[in-house]
Amino acid sequence: MTAQPGPALITQRRLQLRPETALSRRYLKIIESWIPIGRSLFAAWPDRPDCGHFIGGCHWYGIETLAGAIAFAAAASSPDYDPKVGGCSRRELRTIARQALRYLCFTHDSGPADCVRPAKGLGRPENFGRKWGERGKGFFPESQCGTTVAGLAIVARLLGKEVDVETWGMLAAMHADYAERFGTMEPKNGVYVNTQMEENGWTSCGLASVTCVLADSPDAATWSATAKRWMFSTATAPQDAKNQLPFADGKTVAQWTGETFTALPDFMAENHGMVHPNYTGASVHFTGVLGVILGAYGQKLPPQAYFNRANIYASLKLTTDRTGSLHPVQGMDWPYLFTDPGTMTHAAASVMLRDPDAACLERWALTTLEERQSSHGGRMIDPAVAAVCHDVQDPMVIRECVIANPTWTYLLHRLQGDGPLPTPARDLERKLHGVKVFPHSGFVFQRHPQGQTSFSWRNCQMALPLTRDGIQTVAPASHSWLGRVTVKNRPDSQEEISLHVDTAKEGFATALVMDRAQGAVRQEVLYAGLPDGTSLSFERWTAREPVVVSDVSLGFLRIINEKFISMPDNCRGYRVISTPEGNTRFESFVSADPASDVVRSYVHPGWLNVDGRLGLVFRGTGTTVYHNRHHFPTWWATADDLTLCRREKSQKIPVGKVIAELAALIAPGQSARKTAATQLIELTGSTACVGLIGHGHLAVANFGAAPVHAAFKTGRSAFQAVPVFAGTTRITDRGVTYSLSLQPGQARLHKVAAMLGVTGDVEVSTSSSTIIAHNIGSRNAAVTLGRKTAKVRPGQLVKLT
Repeated sequence: MTAQPGPALITQRRLQLRPETALSRRYLKIIESWIPIGRSLFAAWPDRPDCGHFIGGCHWYGIETLAGAIAFAAAASSPDYDPKVGGCSRRELRTIARQALRYLCFTHDSGPADCVRPAKGLGRPENFGRKWGERGKGFFPESQCGTTVAGLAIVARLLGKEVDVETWGMLAAMHADYAERFGTMEPKNGVYVNTQMEENGWTSCGLASVTCVLADSPDAATWSATAKRWMFSTATAPQDAKNQLPFADGKTVAQWTGETFTALPDFMAENHGMVHPNYTGASVHFTGVLGVILGAYGQKLPPQAYFNRANIYASLKLTTDRTGSLHPVQGMDWPYLFTDPGTMTHAAASVMLRDPDAACLERWALTTLEERQSSHGGRMIDPAVAAVCHDVQDPMVIRECVIANPTWTYLLHRLQGDGPLPTPARDLERKLHGVKVFPHSGFVFQRHPQGQTSFSWRNCQMALPLTRDGIQTVAPASHSWLGRVTVKNRPDSQEEISLHVDTAKEGFATALVMDRAQGAVRQEVLYAGLPDGTSLSFERWTAREPVVVSDVSLGFLRIINEKFISMPDNCRGYRVISTPEGNTRFESFVSADPASDVVRSYVHPGWLNVDGRLGLVFRGTGTTVYHNRHHFPTWWATADDLTLCRREKSQKIPVGKVIAELAALIAPGQSARKTAATQLIELTGSTACVGLIGHGHLAVANFGAAPVHAAFKTGRSAFQAVPVFAGTTRITDRGVTYSLSLQPGQARLHKVAAMLGVTGDVEVSTSSSTIIAHNIGSRNAAVTLGRKTAKVRPGQLVKLT
């Protein structure tokens, strides 16, 4: 297929952008600060004249060189650009951007056969000495070039007449090549394990650019129709197949949907085997990218580009922390703290969806971006980390290409405006406060005054109790908090036996029973999120057959230990761990030497506090370990590993015996002094039932398969004043018993109804409106509620409220 851009496109002046605003200038400053870094990572490519590449020129899909090209071209477009900060004149910026554009045109599949990328670079060796464009490698890698193809057209538009006919011809051929591969292809279907949300999104961007660059082609109408189909199918859920509402072009939602789905019914998406915020956010992110692509050619987005985006963003903004980062409820497999925590996702929702809440969250994310970049001296990655570490896929220096993200966001604002005025932060906090269950994704989420908490029961069983610092104190590591047990000759498996979530407006309790390791062991969990942000947790693993277990780990949390000099209140380059033994300071640095790690063990300390930011009161199996990491075979963040209960020794466990258990209270935002004084009460009862009292709440669960009228007991000395809850509480000199009826697998959370001072033996019946004390002993009793004391004779009933 041959194609040429229209003559008007070749001869037109540089793309005219909106005037700078206070918001857009903040992004410009980020780009300006990176220009010297980008300049140092740029090199000439001698195979053709007027060509060069960034960051070695050999990363996936050409994104490393596009990142530098679009950043340099965007900076050159601004009348407010400061050459003293960037270290380059506008002319130099345009020259380098043009050279990068030409390099990617020559080395693309559609370029001359002898033009390949360097024989050695900074990325993965399978890209060295090869073209990009990924021809013949299949849909995933080939389609992923869509945003690079589109981004290069934006670079050309920003450079205007400085792009010659030869370069425009190569750019048109590149677009024609993309059209030939995908111009009539149907969107992909995928919901579970690996969504197709991102793939459909980036393909829609590539095709949108095709329709603009090759607008004069006789096939343009076909490509435009296909692009709309991919835009729509970026964010489809199963229920859309039943929606008969007329939508666009004479078709209903159901007709547009067909049998192509990318989102779960609760509008989250899973990728890499986990519900993944990055890939859920991709649908909204690419709507923003489309705003740049089509906006650069004076076109409006079609309705297909907006379909379900507001529904998806409603869930994303609920789970966004105060750094602007999306909360990874089932863990994160990419670096935890990308310098840009997601400005484009929030900006797209703000500008394109007109969501004022998103405008507020964008500014939170932008502030985080500014502080992280400033801490790195203008870089996207800490140079010390880049010199030593490798992430799950590439050397960390490659991640300097993250500069592309704020650049796209900058261009969105320069083309589409600032969006609505942001919701005031305090109003947004009140609006998002509370609890929501995502039944299809498999998690419950709570936003509270001290941060946010999630509990996940599908894909990756874990809990993530975050402070107000979000993922900058507790990292979103997969398998956080809930246990992992290795069973000899029994590979892990997940068979859910029962699940129940008891929700209130501001709190929740969850009971989970799951058979693991091919049914050889049973995992039982009670996890409650209290309205003040405290969590109560109980977990028990039991052998269902004789087993040999090793590497038992419960209560694992990964603690961020970064040094961001522009964030001195938190990421200070060390963490202080407090226990009854005292305080220990653990330094932050990275090293190539495995022996640089520091491991500290504690034997049943009872409580532990992390840096005055997170309190833990607990009892459990094994040893408590704090692993101060400096050597990272795979780097997700500079972070330490805290495990409350760890046992590495192999052990034979008879059938029916407990392998490990952990009872804990987790208090975000708590000082060490308060943690030392915090009380967690474990209630005893039948084997099938558990109960915990802490911070004025009672959490209980029945793990059994039959309904029970459970009696939860504790010693009288556990209380100075006895907390009573809905139901019946028996208080005697021998102890306190709470009686509750529970259905199979049920969890319940009760707020304390009253604190009673009691002498004698009484039974207290509590409902929503009354508290009645009944003397069940043989002598007079006294019950004190507040400042009033009631005398209760044997057998007498006294109404206290």
